[in-house]
Amino acid sequence: MKRFYKEVTIDSQPQGFGVALDGRALRSPAKTILHLPSRELAEAVRREWAEAGEEIQPENMPFFSMAVTVIDRVMTQPETLRAELCDYAGNDVLFYRAGTEDTGLDKEQETYWTPWCDWMGQKFNVEICTTSGLMPINQPVPLRSRVASYLSALSDWHLGSLYRAVTLSGSFALGLAFSEQEINASRLFQFAFLEELYQNRKWGLDSEAEARQKRIEQELQDLERFLGMLKT
Repeated sequence: MKRFYKEVTIDSQPQGFGVALDGRALRSPAKTILHLPSRELAEAVRREWAEAGEEIQPENMPFFSMAVTVIDRVMTQPETLRAELCDYAGNDVLFYRAGTEDTGLDKEQETYWTPWCDWMGQKFNVEICTTSGLMPINQPVPLRSRVASYLSALSDWHLGSLYRAVTLSGSFALGLAFSEQEINASRLFQFAFLEELYQNRKWGLDSEAEARQKRIEQELQDLERFLGMLKT
């Protein structure tokens, strides 16, 4: 899309902070006017549009992209997202370990994953079960209802941020710890991709896998900044 505006400004509104292009309210792809929860986030979005060149490149606008994802995809179906997160919580990747087939990886999983399973269990007052292999295991029955209760209290902005952290990492426990600032983006990436990073060290890294991992790591760092803007 060609650039069609000159001035980008912030518009303070009763519903939040908006961004205007030549005085006209910036809208999401679904044509919803942006009402952002903090001035800092509005300034980040404003800067992305102000610094755009002659052609608009969405991939260079991570904060605008995250904001409109919340507005168009989270605010329109929060219950669906909460249900998916409950499913992640009951079947977390951290519950399934390598076992005796690879003792080196199993030791790393015990070192880096077990503390977060314990943390999640304490948070929801249940005893988390883990296993070796891929056969499904059942977690204590109260876990789902307690996770659902926790999620119901989140704003759409924090729900969307948590959902993205969980889907990027594949782990509800790690995504939740990240959203509550118990771990940073670097640690989240390290723990979530523990097996891949272990295999990289063992067998080497191909260029395609490296590019994918760098892209995910960058998105997690952007998400960390996005979360920080919500708190202000």
